[in-house]
Amino acid sequence: MSSSTKIRISRTHPLVEAAQKHPKNTAVTSAQCTLNYADLLSRAKALGQVLNNRGITSGDVMVLGNLAPEEMIQMIWASSLIGAIAFPVNTRFPYETLLPLLNSINPAQCISDRTLISDLTIKFNDLHLEIGTGQFEDAEFNPHAPASLLMTSGSGGSSRIIQHSYRNHLTSAIGSNLNIELGTKGRWLLELPLYHIGGLSILYRIVLAGSAVVLPDQSQPITQSITKYRATHISLVATQLQRILKESQSERVLSGMEAILLGGSAIPKSLLQNALSKNIPIHVSYGSTEMSSQITTTSANDRDAVLKNSGTLLAGRDLLISHAGEILVRGETLAQGYRDESGLHSLADDEGWYHTGDVGYLNVRGELTVTGRVDNQFISGGENIQPEHIEMILTSIPGIVNAVVLPEEDDEFGFRPVAYIQGNLEIPQRPDIEAQLRTSLPGYMIPVDFFELPDELANNGLKISRKALSEMILHKNKHLHQLK
Repeated sequence: MSSSTKIRISRTHPLVEAAQKHPKNTAVTSAQCTLNYADLLSRAKALGQVLNNRGITSGDVMVLGNLAPEEMIQMIWASSLIGAIAFPVNTRFPYETLLPLLNSINPAQCISDRTLISDLTIKFNDLHLEIGTGQFEDAEFNPHAPASLLMTSGSGGSSRIIQHSYRNHLTSAIGSNLNIELGTKGRWLLELPLYHIGGLSILYRIVLAGSAVVLPDQSQPITQSITKYRATHISLVATQLQRILKESQSERVLSGMEAILLGGSAIPKSLLQNALSKNIPIHVSYGSTEMSSQITTTSANDRDAVLKNSGTLLAGRDLLISHAGEILVRGETLAQGYRDESGLHSLADDEGWYHTGDVGYLNVRGELTVTGRVDNQFISGGENIQPEHIEMILTSIPGIVNAVVLPEEDDEFGFRPVAYIQGNLEIPQRPDIEAQLRTSLPGYMIPVDFFELPDELANNGLKISRKALSEMILHKNKHLHQLK
């Protein structure tokens, strides 16, 4: 399946074009500063000149460490104006893991308040002190040039570095803006980190629309930031939405927004039902770092689809379901490749398809339903079990907020499913859960045991790590609490 909409990319740098069209429009706003597009371009040019003075040129890698969001935004655009490649990194990774990964791509400079790479790290404030010398000359804008590097974790949990071009990011942004309207008055709250594709992609959406990115006050509830800055759009993962809905005034605040883009992992059906019952404008999305964020997304005109699937294909993308049920994707948003010390390696097969490792199906309307991961499937007594299907049924039960199902070795069946559940005060007791599951699942899919999902996994990070839970089970089994 291919999108019928053809996308054209401007030959003018997106920030330069935004400053020409909308110089007075707010580009970035926070408690620390408010910059219009003319201001943002001016600051990015000044920082770009400092980088030029330090010998940074087109194609060099700029590692961006633990910077404040407004600093990170300025550095991303400064890097792009001189043709350097911005690499925002997650500094919460252990230093022993992060350093070899950074060194593998031979960076030219690191801007960070914490020393990440000896002899290459400089603080943002120190860099800012060098502004004022030299004459800035921006690089010619080439949409096919590398724009960014991002870290992502493979199915085995190991980190890889993905390289995106400007065309990848811009095509992704245009497709999103065609589906979720974002005008010059739009204000997108940046609640996802900029080292995450879901956060970085927001910068491209707002610059194309001439709208604003809003940086929340981290010391306050999200609903207060939405109200204070009059945010119209926000991108969230399921765990974030669950927390927001616990805040007072959340229903009034969220229902007044124009769009809430929800993705990042499997979304509990009970959460979607709760949001829709409060008239919250949810858009469910399926995407990946490799495809520069969204691949399919539900539209504003079809709220019923939110409970059933992940929407239709956005412009600039192609999608195919293989004979084995795997989701294959390609198009102008497919990243340039994986990058390591030996160079750039293609993500695609000989026909240009990226094999996502996800399984799913399309209905007659072209709407995608994702049913799980190829590598999560296991066999129990000769039957294939997709744990995500069991998780979906579990999270449709009132009182169950989240669920992870893992295989447990069994002498007779090979493996049996075991459920790890996060519930609220209304969670049913185990016999009631089992009774409700039997109305929707065959016997071999009913978990043989139920445990509470450990708090450190349920309440930390953007999505629950199956690998981390498996390791916890292996090493700390006695700390898991069994449901009665």
